[in-house]
Amino acid sequence: MRRFVCWSLVFVSGVLLQIGCLHSPPAGLTRGVVEIKNARVREGAHPDQLILWIKTLTGVVIGEHTILTVAHTFEDEPDPDHPITIDGRALEYTIIADGWGGLRAEGALEDKLAYYEDDIQEDYVLLKTTEAFTDFACLVPLKFERRDELRNLYLVTRRKDTGEVDVILAKGVMFVENLRYIIVDLPRRAREGFYLSGSPLIGTYEDGTLVLVGILKGSGDLSVKVDGKSRDLVDQFYILPAYRIPFDLIAEP
Repeated sequence: MRRFVCWSLVFVSGVLLQIGCLHSPPAGLTRGVVEIKNARVREGAHPDQLILWIKTLTGVVIGEHTILTVAHTFEDEPDPDHPITIDGRALEYTIIADGWGGLRAEGALEDKLAYYEDDIQEDYVLLKTTEAFTDFACLVPLKFERRDELRNLYLVTRRKDTGEVDVILAKGVMFVENLRYIIVDLPRRAREGFYLSGSPLIGTYEDGTLVLVGILKGSGDLSVKVDGKSRDLVDQFYILPAYRIPFDLIAEP
């Protein structure tokens, strides 16, 4: 999980506070949440030294052939000739959309300004697999104008020790004024032990419709101003909103 540390003053347009305990998550909440491994062999410090480099993250299957995850765990541009492993299956894919397209090769990943100002453009990747998935999420992407209709929000992620899907109730949600990202507060148990990067944040509308609010891209500290008063927020989690992801590019067969 990429960690952002932001100290600039941010104005918040609204705060949704989620209270209570997670007793019975909505049906279908965990469907399509998968573990993704991106493994490559790198040259080491010496010419005869090779290092196995593995990045593990969470993704969500949003159609028979479509996976959504974050871009920051791909050190190189996503390469269709290099299969990724999804829940233990090596799958070939094509790239539908890449929010970091062209940035990795330019070394922008090491440019702190990219994190502070733009969070590396949009931290998402949409992949289309050759093989079909029989179990995928049935979610409605959050639209900007419906953000105030959201009810309970849940982060659906995977445990590092067992690989099992886990559900964590988000206690507080803030939409930053420019609406480039969402801030959520998660309980202490979510600070470690999970493959958080790429985990979907899922909410509901009043009628029970499951809504893809966004995907988790990092964490950090920041200062905010709410109702004219400044507050310091520690270990907040940053969500890329679904309304910033180009789902209109998806054409399922």
